[in-house]
Order: sequence, then C-alpha cells, then structure tokens
Amino acid sequence: MTKQISFLGCMVFLCAGCTFTPSQPDKEAHIIPAPVYLRQTTDGASFSINAKTPLAYSDNSLRETALQLSAELKTQTGVALPVEEAPSTFRTKSIYLELTDRITTPEPLPETFGISPKEANPADEQYALHISADTLRLTSASAEGIYRAMASLRQLIGVSTFPVQLPALQIYDAPRFAWRGLSLDVSRTFFTVPEVKTVIDMIALYKMNVLHLHLSDHEGWRIQINAYPRLTEIGSAIPNRNRKGGFYTQDDYRELVRYAAERFITLVPEIDMPGHTAAAFASYPEMKNAVPSGSATNSAGVNMVALDPDDPAAMLLVKNVLSELASLTPGNYIHIGGDETFGMPKEKYERFVEKTRNMVREEIRKNIVGWQEISRTRIGAGDVIQHWIALDMEGSLESPDVASAIPPEMLKAMKELFAEAPGDITRAIEKQARIIISPARFAYLDFPYRETGVDSLQETERQRLGLSFYPRTTVEESWNWNPTTFNPLIEATHIAGVEAVIWCETIESISDLQFLLLPRLSGVAEKGWSPQETTGWEMYKKRLAGQSPMWEKAGWNYFKSSLIDWE
Repeated sequence: MTKQISFLGCMVFLCAGCTFTPSQPDKEAHIIPAPVYLRQTTDGASFSINAKTPLAYSDNSLRETALQLSAELKTQTGVALPVEEAPSTFRTKSIYLELTDRITTPEPLPETFGISPKEANPADEQYALHISADTLRLTSASAEGIYRAMASLRQLIGVSTFPVQLPALQIYDAPRFAWRGLSLDVSRTFFTVPEVKTVIDMIALYKMNVLHLHLSDHEGWRIQINAYPRLTEIGSAIPNRNRKGGFYTQDDYRELVRYAAERFITLVPEIDMPGHTAAAFASYPEMKNAVPSGSATNSAGVNMVALDPDDPAAMLLVKNVLSELASLTPGNYIHIGGDETFGMPKEKYERFVEKTRNMVREEIRKNIVGWQEISRTRIGAGDVIQHWIALDMEGSLESPDVASAIPPEMLKAMKELFAEAPGDITRAIEKQARIIISPARFAYLDFPYRETGVDSLQETERQRLGLSFYPRTTVEESWNWNPTTFNPLIEATHIAGVEAVIWCETIESISDLQFLLLPRLSGVAEKGWSPQETTGWEMYKKRLAGQSPMWEKAGWNYFKSSLIDWE
C-alpha cells in the first residue's frame, strides 16, 4: 500500500496525513522547505543506515559532493560515512548519488520563476529522493540538485545516533523561485570568516543559494581594496558603539566565495552607494558631498552624505572599487545599493545610478542589483531591484520612537523618500527589471519578537535585540505571507527571487545574530522554495519544532518561541 501526499494542481504538502513506523513518528514533517511532492509507504518498510553504509556516487563529478555530505553528517551524528565511487548501475544498501538527464516524476514538477544568481538553468536544482527497504537514492541532473536533496536527507536523519531507520518514501522537488537568499549586514557589526561560514551553513541547510554581503555603510568599510588602502585603514575602524572593527582581506573574501560555492551558494557583494558612505568619506574626505546641507563625518549612525556623480574623484573610486570586487566575484551580479540618499538632489541621484549602472554593465561586465529606489532612474531589462519598502511605511515614521531617534532634517527627507515609494514597483515593471522580494515587515529579520519564549533566560535577549521603532512581530506573523500577493502589483513573472534581510544595529555578536535569524530564516526559505499552497501554520510549526535538535547540536542560538512545541 502507499499513501500519496500530492496535490500537483495546487502543490500542497500535507504532513498531518503522513504515516510512519512507530520508531520514526512524523519524521518527514521535519523537512523545511516543504517538498513539492511526497509519497509515503504505509507498510512499515524502512532503510537502515549504520556507520558502514557507503556514500556511493555514479559519476566522478559527484565525488566532492559525496565527501561534503559525509562531512555534514559527521557534524550532525558524529559519524563520517565512507565515500566510494560506484559503477554506473545502482548499488543497493548504499546512499547512492546519481546524475540523470531527466527526473521521471508521477506528474510534472511546477515551473521555477525568477533568475539564477549564476545565470544557470533553474531546473538544475530539481531532485528526487527515493527511500525503500534496500535503497536510498538521490537523483538529479546536476550536482547542485544532488546537494539540495542532501539537505532534505540531512533533516530526515537529524542528530540520530547510527544505526537509524528512515521510513520508505519518495520525494520529487523543485524550487518555486530561482533566487533565494539572505542579505547579511557585516558593516554595522563585523563578523569573522568562521562566523560568516556558520551563516552559510545555516542557509545551505534550508536550500538557499545566495549570500548577499552588505560590505559597506556609514559604520564601516569591510573589504580590502588595493587601489584605496585607506578604506580599510580608516573606514574599517570607525568608532561604532564600542564594537570591534575589522575587514576581509581579498584572500578572506576568496575563501568565503570558495566555501559558499562548495554549498552551491553564490556571493553577491554590495557596496552601498551613493548614500550610506560615511566610512568612505572618512577615509577620503577630499571627495565632494552631493548633499548640500550634509556633512561628511567619521562617526557611525545617521549621516547625510552621498557621493557626487560630478566629482571625478568619487566616480574613479566607484569604478576602481567595483572593478576589484568584480575580479574577486565569480557570480554575475554586484549590488550597488542606491537606497536612502536622504537630502541628495534627485537629478544627481539619477545621474549617479545611471553612470554606475552603465559602468558595471559595459566595462565591468556584471549585472546590477539595487534597492528599489533605483527604479526611479534609467534602469532596464537585465537589472534587478530589491523591494523592501512596505506600502504603509511612510505612516510608521510618525512613531514617537522614530522621531526621538532621527534628527528632524533627516526625518523630513525620509518622509519624502517613502512618499514616492508606492510608484517604484510600477516603474520597475514598466522598465522590465526583475524584483527580489524582501518586504521589511516579513523578510527583515531584525524586527523584535513579540511573543515570549519558553526559556525565561532568553527574555533579556528578546527585549534587547531588534530595532526599537520596528513593530514587534510573532514568528507566525513573519511566516504568514505570500511573495506574489503581499503587493498586488507583483506577479510571479516579475519576480527574480526572495531574500531575507538582517540589519545589525542592535546585534553585537554571532550569538545575537543567530537569535534573530532563527527560527524566522527557515520561514523565508520556505517562501522562496515551496509552493505557496503549503500546509499552513499548524503544519509548518510542527516541522519547525523538529529543527531544534540540529540547531542545538550545531551550537546555534535560537529564539525558543512560545508558539512552538520545541523538541
């Protein structure tokens, strides 16, 4: 007998009806993001994995992927499974990694919308996972798809001690959107290479494929640029709430690119311009400030400064910085910022973005990403904007908390910017730009938690972390949205992908960062991968509860929300 869990007309994954052997109750319910299609046997069959079960691969190009799975399972379980090449024919009693020209599925997998961060075929991430009494097979047309299947297998195994029994099942899976990422602010709080690798491990577990590194802002410049040594000599050491400074050498950056690529994650670097550039002005104060009433400072926090497109020194810096960064970045995209240029004359802003866009596309040979405000300039097909401003954000500026934190001149400029924001998406669509979905109210993970936790020792963290003028939200509220309906102007065909965002004004350590990322990061990952018609909150929170043993084994700090029955 079999029990089929598939509504491939509307792509629903219903864990409540899954049947398992008594030793593995509700094991599959732990998979996040929810697979498109799952078929579970009900005859009690299971596959046994012990410390000697080989990880076999059908093609030598999968050797490194097999070694990666063995290493990740050792971290989870304490056991490194042996890795060996196998004949092209399937081997029983092994975990078998297999490349195939085409995955045969009971029904066609849904279309993947959006753009790949490395301009690959989004279908490369499709995979099949088959478990029976004597077989465990991971199949895909690419090593990347095999790696996505591995993420599901890792969650099925969890932190079990070998031997472990996995229930017989079949999974056929594909991403909803081709771009699924996390934007990490390393400017306001600098994270070391090992700490960033921890974040890469997190997003890899949930099938994300982009790490967007916010490398510069008022608070600090974080990447070595050989042509401009003072950017790191001065700009990386700006006084910043008593936090340590720091920057990535170019070798550090290459190491992050390598580590991410092993996990099929693309690094998208951001140099935020023309605003958010106090660190650059502190390093090279001879540059002209495009904000008439502003003043370049060497302090963290609120500054009204912007690079001037009519200043040859500023534009030479832009060209040299982006050229060096592009030479270190194998991916096809560079993020040029473009947000919150408070006080900068509109015509100068438009000229700066257009000059920078043309430079990146024509001379550096990369594509650009920018925050949604760049839709107000001459962008076009091939460009990507990141949608972050909520439709009602202008009203939030009336909050007393905001007024007390922001100088009046700055607040006036912010209101002007947000008042124009409702037209950004229409402009982007008309110009044929694609849209990364990062709405602040759902995708910003630095909103403070509203519900209490089950661990009273976390209350100080809960009260301290997250921007005070953001409304407190629950884990359920941050999960309960749809990338294609939260803004009625946006259809799936307009979307490049989905990206979570974490800003670090209140974050002082990797532990703080993890506390705000988890558990909400996995929810954004599900919005990027899974069909929208998913199980709903009740089923999602059961799968979420099953993630906690892996987080604890990895030593990741997470908010133990009282809405979840944690395992």
